[in-house]
Amino acid sequence: MATAGRPKVYSVAVETTPVCNQTCDYCYNEWRADNGAQLKTAGKDKLLGRVERLLDAWDIDHITVTGGEPFARSDIFSLFELIKSRDVAIQIISNGGLIDDAIAEKLAPVGVRYVQVTLNGPDEESHGAHVGAGHFEKTLRGIRALQRHGVPVVGCIVVTKKNHDQVAAILELFLSMGVKHIALSRFSPAGYAARHAAQLLPTRGELLTAFRQAAPFGRDQGMTLHCTMPVPPCSLEVEELEPIRFGTCPIGTDMQEIALGPDGRLKNCTLHNTAFGGVEDILDPAVDLGLLLQAKERTEYRRELPEFCEGCLHASSCAGGCGAAAEWVSGHARKFPDPFVWQHVDDSLAARLETDRKDGRTHLEVIL
Repeated sequence: MATAGRPKVYSVAVETTPVCNQTCDYCYNEWRADNGAQLKTAGKDKLLGRVERLLDAWDIDHITVTGGEPFARSDIFSLFELIKSRDVAIQIISNGGLIDDAIAEKLAPVGVRYVQVTLNGPDEESHGAHVGAGHFEKTLRGIRALQRHGVPVVGCIVVTKKNHDQVAAILELFLSMGVKHIALSRFSPAGYAARHAAQLLPTRGELLTAFRQAAPFGRDQGMTLHCTMPVPPCSLEVEELEPIRFGTCPIGTDMQEIALGPDGRLKNCTLHNTAFGGVEDILDPAVDLGLLLQAKERTEYRRELPEFCEGCLHASSCAGGCGAAAEWVSGHARKFPDPFVWQHVDDSLAARLETDRKDGRTHLEVIL
């Protein structure tokens, strides 16, 4: 049972499984290449045991249930029941493709805050170019099933080099289905996605095109638009893009969402790979989860800044952008800024990206 004096934690993202029905090139899961075949995963008892340990040790505001694809687990509702029994809020990230009326009907009484579902194009061709063929209509069916049963839906667009000029059309599609809360998740080349940075990483100008298409939907159509991946303020004047809301990387702050991997490791977020304290599985009874919150991977993360960022007025809040992407592409989370920025500054990275684009290569040579 829970005990008094537990440390407060804003959010935990529980990666329930490495298995997914889609094959997204932008996937940040490191295991995406083989769909988790090499990953030590967990059955129902281990998954519930890990989450129960966290619920006992920490005072958690909400849990984000994610994957892979969480609905690829036949036992996923056991996890929902456990979290709900502790009066902790639940939100879900899903591609929607496995959700039908039966699942939506069963999900309705759980009372989740929302299910976030991604569309990366307004049609089969453009969406399929990001996630694999044959998923567009399945995702639309999933969204409509959730809505029929009163389950709140948040739309998501992963903004890439391929779809940056289609954002308005995608938002029109969401709007036609009654989805008015949107996460604009600009592509970040972390994990598996680092291999596709050349084809997917938008330039500053391309991201501006996407946001300028989106902003009128907030002003004129009543949509709530939130850029969920940090955009360093040295790259964009976000004030001109109101009412889109922009945030910063929350690692090391009271707003951090810590990730629990499907193998039982705790990480700074779902994009990062390094385990807190080197602990391979939090089910180890010798692990003190209260102390693990103070692991140097978390507490010292913001103490080092990229040299490029020193002296910037936004350095303390921005911290160089997405450190996970910097680590996967350039070899270190804190020595180099976010590749979104660095592609416009570092000639060697720009050359690697441009060479891969011209040669038609699908895999950027990742430093790690």
